[in-house]
Amino acid sequence: MRIWKWVGAPPTSSIDLKDCTIKFRDGTSPTPNELEIKVDEGNLTFEEKRNVEVKKDRGELDYLKEGDEEPLTVSLDMRFDTLKASSGDPVTPYEFLKKTGGASAYASTSPACQPDTIDIVVYISHLCGTTIEDEIHVYPKFAYTNLPGDYRAGTLSVSGICNAVAPTVTRSTFP
Repeated sequence: MRIWKWVGAPPTSSIDLKDCTIKFRDGTSPTPNELEIKVDEGNLTFEEKRNVEVKKDRGELDYLKEGDEEPLTVSLDMRFDTLKASSGDPVTPYEFLKKTGGASAYASTSPACQPDTIDIVVYISHLCGTTIEDEIHVYPKFAYTNLPGDYRAGTLSVSGICNAVAPTVTRSTFP
């Protein structure tokens, strides 16, 4: 039996959105409109689903087969501190998601004749002095399905699905 011992600080599986920047990005080409949201506190959850079918031969297990793809589901609950738009006065996250008000001319990230979608981009900045590269998580072609409001709490809660099976994750060093 092997016993593993961490050298230095153990890796963390927890990400505090307060250390992240979230951007809503539309499909305007070549330069998309963006709404930068500095999160005070909150959480983003997602779920990837994989359909695996069991195939049998005369009642006995034979092999596994990949089934149909399922969309990535995303839920974002946060209280935000500040907003910064790519141009002009910032639109609210609700306007950006619903393409109303100042965001009424924003383009969808999906093709025409499909529901309006946006990309949700999460910039995760790891602490200074660590050797861990920063991360960029993109939840592409997100269409909200539930958009409740809470004026008293001053929070944004949105959930929906992406026209993708998984987020895109890249590592980089932010300027």
